Amino acid sequence: MKRSNMGYALVLIAALMWGTIGIFVNGISALGVSSQSMAAFRLLSGAVLMAPVLVFMGCQGGAREGKASGPMALFKASPKELVPCALVGIVGLAVANTCYYECMGEVGMSTASVLLYTSPVFGVMLGRVLYREGVTPNKLVAIIFNIVGCVLAVTSGDLSGFHFSTWGVASGVIAGLCGALLAVFSRMATKTLHPLAVTFWGFVFGGCFMAVLSAPWSDVAAAMSPQLILLFAGFGFIPTALAYIFYMQGLSMDLETSKVPVVASFETVATVLVGIGIYAESAGAIKVLGIVLVLASILIMNTDFSKLRNSVFVGHVAESMTFKPNAWWTEKTQDMDLFKERTGIALEPTVQESPWYFVR
Repeated sequence: MKRSNMGYALVLIAALMWGTIGIFVNGISALGVSSQSMAAFRLLSGAVLMAPVLVFMGCQGGAREGKASGPMALFKASPKELVPCALVGIVGLAVANTCYYECMGEVGMSTASVLLYTSPVFGVMLGRVLYREGVTPNKLVAIIFNIVGCVLAVTSGDLSGFHFSTWGVASGVIAGLCGALLAVFSRMATKTLHPLAVTFWGFVFGGCFMAVLSAPWSDVAAAMSPQLILLFAGFGFIPTALAYIFYMQGLSMDLETSKVPVVASFETVATVLVGIGIYAESAGAIKVLGIVLVLASILIMNTDFSKLRNSVFVGHVAESMTFKPNAWWTEKTQDMDLFKERTGIALEPTVQESPWYFVR
């Protein structure tokens, strides 16, 4: 498998894990913890769970070339290397979450979800400006499919719950932009640091930033229980530490910035499937259509149509589509007449010999 294809597959796995966020959010919310406190503890618990992984990998020689191995090897980073990690945590994680929560409070969850899916548009723009990535027709088609598919999958086609407010829309668009910037800053950070180290430091910076904003300590202390500890452990492990390990590892494989948000939108499909499978939410035809469009957008975004057009398979398909049975039958008849003329033997074709016998 090509290195880039493996990278997109890892991003897809990360998106699948992000789709389980709702399970933990519902459980923690039921215990009385606010959304911003939840976000802060999610990142901080992710950092705590990542720490022993970095120690183990450092002892196994998991550091980059030119750096010594040891328990603290993957934790070591220069101030210059920590800058993109800080941007990952503060902009890509903390600000994105904060703006998304603000948007939900202003215009409701449905409108906020739709505004968040502007991320692929920003991804294409940033990829073009920063990395000179081409804006191809299949990328534009994929983005349209992706946005429409996400909207249908989340709303089931019911747009009556949409609300408008200037700050609500602005915060939603900012959240979408930060989601696209996450891919940019992560790509920058993994150039010099191990993906695990980028994930850890991103959680540290993002978690501290969210903790300063939300001051979650009293909120969480009031709801403290063994159940809450287990939920935070699962929240910090599956859709946080493990998911971002896959995501950062995928981004380190030279992926196109413009493609990453579209592939990561598989989270929407996973979220909808979790809602249907676990919470018995309805699965109408419009929601299914939305899921199909999201999957189609990922396929279109990662298909090289120029190579596909020149492939042997497409050549055979094109040949079969341009096949003219009457001309084929005329040519075969002429061959049989020529054979009879030269040998004196008459050939009589049967239905089995001619699949086009009834249409000649």
